[in-house]
Amino acid sequence: MEIEIRLFATFREYLPEGSGTFSFKKTIHESTTVGDIIKELGLPLDMPKIVIVKGSQVKEDSTLQDGDVVSIFPPMAGG
Repeated sequence: MEIEIRLFATFREYLPEGSGTFSFKKTIHESTTVGDIIKELGLPLDMPKIVIVKGSQVKEDSTLQDGDVVSIFPPMAGG
């Protein structure tokens, strides 16, 4: 199964070498969760994250499916 992972703002520094500007494709196993991806990328576990899959916010225990686009945002503030 293949998914696309998109990292935004400060999380872009965790993109693997050779990735695009903010995204990359990854082959995953059938039981892979959002949390598995977060850990594998080395994103700070103690930092809040907004994760969007199929246009909806999901939790880290959500299982991913073939073709999913996973968008991960750090907490943001505006002014």
